[in-house]
Amino acid sequence: MNKTTDILFQLGWPEEHQDWPDYLAHGFTLADVPELVALISDEALQKSDPDSDDVWAPVHAWRTLGQLRATDAIQPLIALFDPLCDDDWALSELSKVLGMIGEPAVGPLAAYLAEAGHLDFARVMAVDSLAEIAGQHPALRDRVLSIYGDYLRDPDTTASTLNGLLMGRLLDLEAVELIDDIRRLFAMDCVDISCAGDLEEIEIQLGLRSKRDTPRPNYGLLHGLPQAPEKRYDDNADAWTARCLNRYGADTAILNISELHGFLAALGCAPEMIPPSLWMPEIWGGVAHMPNWEDMEEAQAFFSAVILTYDQVNEDLREGVFTPRFLTRTLDDGTHLIVDDWCEGFLRSLRLWPALSGDDITMLAEYLTPIRLFAAEEDQEILSNMDRDEIEDWQQQIGPAVNRLYGHFAKHASQPGRPFVRETPKVGRNDPCPCGSGKKYKRCCLH
Repeated sequence: MNKTTDILFQLGWPEEHQDWPDYLAHGFTLADVPELVALISDEALQKSDPDSDDVWAPVHAWRTLGQLRATDAIQPLIALFDPLCDDDWALSELSKVLGMIGEPAVGPLAAYLAEAGHLDFARVMAVDSLAEIAGQHPALRDRVLSIYGDYLRDPDTTASTLNGLLMGRLLDLEAVELIDDIRRLFAMDCVDISCAGDLEEIEIQLGLRSKRDTPRPNYGLLHGLPQAPEKRYDDNADAWTARCLNRYGADTAILNISELHGFLAALGCAPEMIPPSLWMPEIWGGVAHMPNWEDMEEAQAFFSAVILTYDQVNEDLREGVFTPRFLTRTLDDGTHLIVDDWCEGFLRSLRLWPALSGDDITMLAEYLTPIRLFAAEEDQEILSNMDRDEIEDWQQQIGPAVNRLYGHFAKHASQPGRPFVRETPKVGRNDPCPCGSGKKYKRCCLH
């Protein structure tokens, strides 16, 4: 270990995935690449005490390699896919590192994806890395899509999860030109549709159809959790979900079933389907905060339980009978509804929505009024000046507002004949919110 790389053992817990520090400010150059490669490949470091700073040195090392655009690190980075494909940090960050390196990594990644002997999630990391390269280097998009097309024409029909997650990357890249290959893949019945949706959802997202011809699949049934016919909600699923949230949830996570219900309700109201592969990590506050599950069976059971609730929420919204699942508290003067958690969950999910038109934002702000009232800190003084009847009146407005919000976007989605095209420009996250609050969109109606 040299003096330059010593610093990586002192940095400790990395910052959030999206906000990497400038590692080159510590003096790293291409001359340090061999030492950095040794660090990322050191199995002893990867298995060191999770409470020590040493365990994070490989993470800081691969970030540094990305910032150096170190082509000599491409093969060593790819070699980490199989041993680290169950590591949240590697799953989230190695693709970004290879995306920073760019074009020289395309060929090796294509070769890796084509090799069927690798673990499914290791090949997912190759898919994600190619998508990162296309995203960071738009001139390489067509080359990446050509590689995806080669895979689609000779797919691994036993790798349904890989194929499902690939659909998400194709959506990210708006890969309309591959639709025939995508349709053939679905015809082989080897795509996990819980990752990015079924073929009709894919076609809607790509702008190739305006509405579904068949009902949206029940993802809970697909994952072996059929809904009991005698009651709308499965108590066992709720109990399991609550147990996992309590056991694994940090300060960044959704706290309870009520907050989760609000989170899922906003997903159901979204103008476009948001696949579980995107929103599931947000239950925990992002990929960096996802649990270290005891085993895959526990993780799958949680996923299935949440998907069951998600399906039920969507069914209620479609039927126009949606009711928020608020908490209650019994005091001397009676039973009170506790709606704050549900409302915070609903607003949390809006961060995942696509950018909206100005007209849609204005409409959204109107429907969010009773929800924001109970979730926004600045509105607590308003509530404190209300009597109990006024507060209960506002609480009772939340459910109808959600049903109307769902109906607004469902009406657009059901217009036949052509894909939905907005007539007004989208509002960016940093633009002023059209609701008139004076705040940025991301700090107001998208908050």
